Amino acid sequence: MSKILIWETLAKIGGGQEMTLKVADVLKEHHELHFLIPEEGELSNELKKRNIPYTLMGDQTMPKGEKGFKGLMKFFYLTLKASVLGRKAVKKHKPDILYAPGPAALVWSAMCAKRETKVVWHLHHMFQSGATLKLLNIFSGAKCVKRIISASDCVADQIKNPKAECKKITIYNPVKAIGAEIVRKNLCDEYPQLDRDLKIAQIGFITPTKGQKLSLEVVKNLRDRGIDVSLAIIGSVREGDDDFKTMLDRKIQEYSLSENIVFTGYRTDIDEIVGSFDVLFVPSTIEGFSLAAAQAIMEDVPVLSIDKTGCTEVVEKSSCGMVFSSDSSVEVVADTLLKTASLDIKEIKEKHPDFLLSECSVATFKEKTADAFIL
Repeated sequence: MSKILIWETLAKIGGGQEMTLKVADVLKEHHELHFLIPEEGELSNELKKRNIPYTLMGDQTMPKGEKGFKGLMKFFYLTLKASVLGRKAVKKHKPDILYAPGPAALVWSAMCAKRETKVVWHLHHMFQSGATLKLLNIFSGAKCVKRIISASDCVADQIKNPKAECKKITIYNPVKAIGAEIVRKNLCDEYPQLDRDLKIAQIGFITPTKGQKLSLEVVKNLRDRGIDVSLAIIGSVREGDDDFKTMLDRKIQEYSLSENIVFTGYRTDIDEIVGSFDVLFVPSTIEGFSLAAAQAIMEDVPVLSIDKTGCTEVVEKSSCGMVFSSDSSVEVVADTLLKTASLDIKEIKEKHPDFLLSECSVATFKEKTADAFIL
């Protein structure tokens, strides 16, 4: 039995944190786990349910939207703080393995590892910052970094350091069909204004890189064409992005979309409600895999994804959706969404069952995850 220290830098639960919990559920059967988290919240509540101990590390949110000297100083301050607290935690808990599933913790884990500590990275995102990618590629070659797990092949391709090539492994997020015993919910019963001819869902943190602004523009375009459309934005506001949510609210008023759009907040019943929709829209530019997309496809809901992301990989390997270019106009995206909504996913899945049922199966995920921590 190994002692594993898991470093999560967000207290709220999004797709990445859900995956961290799934990994923890696999590891806790044969390993002793301890989490490092920023503060009490959604994540700590889930850890309490699992009887997994944790240590509070304080705010570790990297600066957003700040450039120049001020942004650089914030970055160095947080890195220095994380380095001091991380080394202290490693010294106290003496882990055999330090597991870093979040962007900021990747570099910090390599900095804080002791000579005998093995570091495992788990990459979930397409990184937008060139500086971040440079740092990751530099530290990926460190001797302490023994394994680099990626949520898709395109995520793995971001690590180009030759010294890291032998450390890389792709483990797709697990997804399974909902059993007959699970009662599906129609979200329109809870939010009657969603009951339209075309029902769109977007799932994930409310943050600029997830693309909610584009979603509003697409809905406005469709509404202006006379299409009876609704959009459910499912997810909580990411820490530090309250101003972005305020901007979205302002746009909704400006576009007169109050009756077409609903913010549901964070939900734990995605499997049960995703079948309520005609299409899942994933304009996120950072998506490393998109568990929501896989869940939607399993419930026969087609997916429209922006290109060059892990969600693109899900859509193309399953053939259960369409992809639009990041350079596309709003009108082109709206047109592609209409085509996506008309796809017969049930028929397509019968012809292309292997990806979701094999590579993304729970059994494959458990087997590969357990093997990845044998170091």
